[in-house]
Amino acid sequence: SRGGVVVDDQMRTSAKGVYAVGEIALYNNFIYGLIAPGYTMADVAAKCLADDFGIGNALDPENLPAFTGADMSTKLKLLGCDVASFGVNQPRSDDKDVSEMVWNDPVSRVYRKLILNKAGTKLRGGILVGDAADYDKLHKLAVKSEEELTENPAMLLPPISARGGVAEENEGVSDDPTAQICSCNDVTRGDIASTIVELGVEGATLSAVKKCSNAGTGCGGCEPQVKDILKQELAKLGGTLSNHLCEHFSYSRPELMALVRTDTDPSSVDSFEKVLHKHGHGDGCEVCKPTVGSILASLNNGIIIDDGRDALQD
Repeated sequence: SRGGVVVDDQMRTSAKGVYAVGEIALYNNFIYGLIAPGYTMADVAAKCLADDFGIGNALDPENLPAFTGADMSTKLKLLGCDVASFGVNQPRSDDKDVSEMVWNDPVSRVYRKLILNKAGTKLRGGILVGDAADYDKLHKLAVKSEEELTENPAMLLPPISARGGVAEENEGVSDDPTAQICSCNDVTRGDIASTIVELGVEGATLSAVKKCSNAGTGCGGCEPQVKDILKQELAKLGGTLSNHLCEHFSYSRPELMALVRTDTDPSSVDSFEKVLHKHGHGDGCEVCKPTVGSILASLNNGIIIDDGRDALQD
């Protein structure tokens, strides 16, 4: 038996009135270590707790909210490396309906393993390391589709980076409104698009979209996709996505770094206050302060917390 606190379908433990959710909860001898299943557990536990205390409408004892497991597929970015897993990626030893295909490229540092049924007609799961650009397509084939593969499964194995111009798909975000963008919080493209429409052209900033949709607020690996969707949806509404660092600097980070690097008087841009005075306005914020500190440390080959830059990291 694995460690953890054993719970039932309602997240109840063996102690009366005590519930457990998240990574401490052992459900069917399995611990769900992702945010999305944790939220589902918390929702079930909250409803049952409210019923215990007589809050809200009474629940039907024969039809109580229940946690019955969750899809553990996820896509993350770890130290700049795409990592993803989906479906049945570690078949049990007694599972006989299994065949595997492996792509191992030590030069490009890309590893992929696809799990298929014995006949090779159904994708069951896989592991992607180094290139997970086609995760959405593979996840849909393995988890959301009951149909057999219509193409040679060997065509799914090479990463997009190795297919060149032959690949039909690209690294852009899917147009499918049901495509999962944020696996941490189970947010789809449709959810993000609806949030952008509700916020409007003026209110739909990247930070506002993340806050209102919860996309990109977990591991942060999906933030580039959220930004791409924001850019596309704003274009549909007649707006454009600003690349400004923040409200205090009307430049992107690369643009601001170029301005500081090429300044004819380096002493006039050797501190946050001087850079803000020369190229920005206001008092600065939690976005621009550490960014400028990083720029100054990089250009001067210094330690990021030296020369008064430590406070910029607060």
